[in-house]
Amino acid sequence: MKALSYWINSILAGIMAFVGLLASSRAADDAFAVGGLIVFIACVLFIFSAIGRHFDRLGSAH
Repeated sequence: MKALSYWINSILAGIMAFVGLLASSRAADDAFAVGGLIVFIACVLFIFSAIGRHFDRLGSAH
């Protein structure tokens, strides 16, 4: 069940990254444009760190 939560968190982060890009592209002012890009970058970094944690756990099991 713990592995399923990693998948769900990564999928939700991907959806949030997409929404951040949409907010940035439709922004009426600079604050929303920068905010959307920050959300996108944070979510992408979270997904890459989740991938890294997964492979670190696989490497430590051997």
